Amino acid sequence: MSRGVKTKNLVVYEKLRQGIIKGTLKPGQKLIMASLAKTFGISETPVREAIRRLESDGYVTFTPHAGAMVSRIDNRNLSEIYLIRISLEALATRLAIPFIGKNDLVWLKKKNDEMKEAVKKDRYERLARLNKEFHLRIYKVAPYPRLYKMIADLWDSFERWPSIFSFVPERAASAIREHDEIIEALSTADPDRADKLMTTQKKNTMKAMQNYMVQLNTASPEIMTEILHKQAGQ
Repeated sequence: MSRGVKTKNLVVYEKLRQGIIKGTLKPGQKLIMASLAKTFGISETPVREAIRRLESDGYVTFTPHAGAMVSRIDNRNLSEIYLIRISLEALATRLAIPFIGKNDLVWLKKKNDEMKEAVKKDRYERLARLNKEFHLRIYKVAPYPRLYKMIADLWDSFERWPSIFSFVPERAASAIREHDEIIEALSTADPDRADKLMTTQKKNTMKAMQNYMVQLNTASPEIMTEILHKQAGQ
């Protein structure tokens, strides 16, 4: 494959992936190669390769006689990802304890304060980003890059689902309080408590997300439309 075609593949892949993550491309929406090729001003070959890669990553599904479409939100898939995250993030928190410095703690406290301000202003899209930054800062402190990459990749794959904070605002306030406790456990170098607190927080968020997904999947057409509009506006 030529360098030029490969570059086009990557450009199309990233554009479509971001569209799916941000909700511009909705679950179940068809991806018509000819239309996409025209939009990007390229041939269908790099578009096809990009879509195949998105399929491999789980963002796109191929259906016989229907072609490619954005993968639908799957409760089982969501739960599986979260269960893996619970174990990996608790482990990463425990492993980070010996390497957490004063600057890290100051940074984490500042980031949590920024989250408090975001809640006051109902800026839930910003809150989701700050929350991700808070957690990944902890995990990156530990000198285990492969573990960090696994966690970061799971966070990225999870971004295509709606932010739990947008639909369950009370979860935001609870998460911030839990962050305060996690920071305290990190500052006292208590790996058992930090591990337990992180596990509990992830489980609480998973439960809130599962409850929300039940609501989403059983919602009336009118409520579904309202939810999707909110999601698209995040």
